[in-house]
Amino acid sequence: MPLYQYTAVDESGTELRGQMEAVNEAALESALSGKGQWLAKANERRISAAQTVRLRGDRFVPRRALIEFFLQLHLQLRAGVPLLNALSFGLEEGGGHAGLQVVQRDVLERVRAGASFSEALAVHPRTFAPLVVNLIRAGESSGRLAETCGELRRYFEWLDRLMADIRQALLYPAIVLGVTTVFFFVMFTTLIPRFAAVLSELKVRLPVLTRLLLDLSAFLTKYGWVIGAALVLAIVAIKWGPKWSARFARVLDSAKLRLPFFGPLLHLLCQSRLAQNLATLYSSGVPLLEALNLCRPLVGNRLMEEAVEELHGGVNAGRPMHEVMRENLLFSRLMVQMVAVGEGSGALGESLQHVAEYYNDVVPRQVKKFLTVLEPAMILSLIGLVGIVALAVFLPIADMLSAK
Repeated sequence: MPLYQYTAVDESGTELRGQMEAVNEAALESALSGKGQWLAKANERRISAAQTVRLRGDRFVPRRALIEFFLQLHLQLRAGVPLLNALSFGLEEGGGHAGLQVVQRDVLERVRAGASFSEALAVHPRTFAPLVVNLIRAGESSGRLAETCGELRRYFEWLDRLMADIRQALLYPAIVLGVTTVFFFVMFTTLIPRFAAVLSELKVRLPVLTRLLLDLSAFLTKYGWVIGAALVLAIVAIKWGPKWSARFARVLDSAKLRLPFFGPLLHLLCQSRLAQNLATLYSSGVPLLEALNLCRPLVGNRLMEEAVEELHGGVNAGRPMHEVMRENLLFSRLMVQMVAVGEGSGALGESLQHVAEYYNDVVPRQVKKFLTVLEPAMILSLIGLVGIVALAVFLPIADMLSAK
């Protein structure tokens, strides 16, 4: 959409200068007249892609702000408020998320200039993902825009709860593991070497466990920086490696699914994402093949992405979806059975929603179960490590005292 630099006059005769994106000069004049201004002069300005992003305010917006945005739209559209009035709600008072307000103003101007709501949202891909745009487009074509905004609000609330469960599952182990690692690293590189020097002066006979402890301390003292660098490189590889190499990403995601405890939980999360996203899209009127395409990058695992891609290919070839699912072990028996029931009864959207509700109930329970097992296991492991170190330290002292 072109960017115009314009000169306008308001009701008091004051000359105003600014810039605004519009389909054409007539749309610019219409947008300004809606603000009580009259266009005097306009010049089209060419801008770079980076400037376009900055001017549009295309930025990341927190999920809670999006929940409030679609909740307000749902309530107002359901009450019969026109879309333009609904989009302008809250812009004058301010107080909301600043980034979302910039995006909301741009969307309002585009809709006022004649663009559809979905087209205006598509200009801001960092704020409104393709799934959101496609849902809104389906709502516009079916005349169910208010219901679609409600679906999006529920979808973002589900996603918010899901991410909260994941953070809860990972936060405690990460803190305990980090503190334990720092504690033992400091102990083995600072305290144990001093203890070794004392034992060397006393010329005490060292038990096997103590010798192993001292050897480990000497190794960490000498090569600790190498281990630290390797850990940093490993973290960087896990975080950025999948973006550089598709093969590495697939190997990493395959390894994640095979991890004890965490692997089955991750598999449940992937199936929950697939069921919820597919149910939301299909129930909102998005065609099944397009819905599968949109769900593929949202499942959170490359192996599951490949499974969804195979599912798309099978359905595109005319096969029933549940038959294609049955051939891949990544799809649970429950999901296959519910999809078969939905396809047989002609209520696939409802069946997918039942699967999504089941996983929405099961995932938090599995997270709590995972934490119930993990917390005592980590505490016992920590007690065991401290006990081994304490035993290795006190054994030579006990031998020395018994010799006297």
